[in-house]
Amino acid sequence: MNLPESKFVKYKNFSVSDGTIINDLLIAYQTWGNLNQKKDNAILICHGYTNHHFACDKNIGWFNNLMGSGKAIDTDKYFVICSNMLGSSFGTTGPKSINPKTKSPYGSDFPKIKNIDIINVQKILIENLGINQLNTILGYSFGGHLVYLWATEFPDMIKKVVSVAGALDRWDVSKEKIELIEKPFSDCKDWNNGHFYSSKSSEVINALIDYRVNVLNHYGFGNYLLHLNHDSQAVQTIILEAAQGWASHFDPNSLIILRRANIGSSAKDKAFKIKVPILKILAKTDKVTNMEEGYTTIKYLKSLNIDCNLVELNTPFGHYGPMCDGHEWSKSLKKFVDYKIL
Repeated sequence: MNLPESKFVKYKNFSVSDGTIINDLLIAYQTWGNLNQKKDNAILICHGYTNHHFACDKNIGWFNNLMGSGKAIDTDKYFVICSNMLGSSFGTTGPKSINPKTKSPYGSDFPKIKNIDIINVQKILIENLGINQLNTILGYSFGGHLVYLWATEFPDMIKKVVSVAGALDRWDVSKEKIELIEKPFSDCKDWNNGHFYSSKSSEVINALIDYRVNVLNHYGFGNYLLHLNHDSQAVQTIILEAAQGWASHFDPNSLIILRRANIGSSAKDKAFKIKVPILKILAKTDKVTNMEEGYTTIKYLKSLNIDCNLVELNTPFGHYGPMCDGHEWSKSLKKFVDYKIL
């Protein structure tokens, strides 16, 4: 997987919720379109758990079907920003970054961040770009949860929220589930408690590839490829190549750190602070965030007199469906984003 060049913002002495100070925080991001003079046409996109900030790119853009010139999120009209999450592996400070105390990668010693730290870093970027209020914040999967946190923590900084395959709270994340993610790596002889970077062995990388293959199949990517008339052998070849490309950039420590950041993360108790309309997008076939969660969330938000709507997608491609079958909700997205809120 060849990555485009990123843009970067540097920030001194970022305070993590565990009390750690990151002396030289680096935030990787990408933008599309132009910020207008009023600076009121900005949209922030929050990517998923294992994804990157190149949301719109002809080769690896995961949001290509819905964003670009003349599309639902029209880059001729809006200034769109997507930043790599704190703790991820695509340029923002994370476990692969150098720990100034040891002069080696942080690895498993990376600060124990929470989701609130991730959105605080996004807020730093937005403010650095001179933006006081976002027209819309949109998130997919993990990012679909982060947008709810934005709506409760920074309600005056956003006008609209779009949550795609995201949950109001992360009730399904536990210490035991994180240990299951970590085990295939800790079983590798070169893992070294997460400090595997100097090893010549490929065990960790192979475990990472296996993880990604399983995720892509679980998300429905394999079913999508079958739909494109690839035979089953070709599907597994494509998935394996995609997993290998991803594993050449991603750090298994990020899998653990970002999953741990979700423990106890919830916007439910503070949902009464939400001041803006919400558009929730969910596929009926999604095995990651199911429809029952969607119905429960909408019912709860409406009980708080929050303007919210659920768009149910018929796509057969599960968690991957909203991205590959963007035509099912592009009109709803465009109408929502273009709606003027005074």
